Amino acid sequence: MTLRELWLAICSAAALAVFALLTLPAVTRADALDDGVRRVAMQLQCPVCEGENVADSPSGLAADMRAVIRTRLAAGEGDQQILDEFVASYGDSILTEPPKRGISLGVWLGPTIGIALGAVLLGGLLRAWRHQPDGPPSASAGAALDPEIAEEYHRFREEFGR
Repeated sequence: MTLRELWLAICSAAALAVFALLTLPAVTRADALDDGVRRVAMQLQCPVCEGENVADSPSGLAADMRAVIRTRLAAGEGDQQILDEFVASYGDSILTEPPKRGISLGVWLGPTIGIALGAVLLGGLLRAWRHQPDGPPSASAGAALDPEIAEEYHRFREEFGR
């Protein structure tokens, strides 16, 4: 290898190293921006695709929303500020986890209240069943019966010895 070829190889390697060092912050910043877009988009429900968030939705509207998020993050806006702007445009239903207030509070508390009421009702029924007399009606209960039924009851007890 000649001196000229050696010099050319060293200069090429140096140029490549300088290029890599100059583009590394841009790549890192792009990765951070992509992570930020995904972080915000995961918190937004796609208005077109039921049950999908904006980060995973293939719809055109979700792609537009991701572009808006990217622009706002690049401009220096915070995640909450971007989410608030989408809520102002679409309402609380755009969030994957809407705030627990108003009608959505009922959605969160309804099942809990239903289970609690069911448990109280079941407990009351079990207590009532447990306090019912287990044995045959007493003689005083026979006196409260209709006379024909009381006579039949007494005949049954005499016949079967119970």
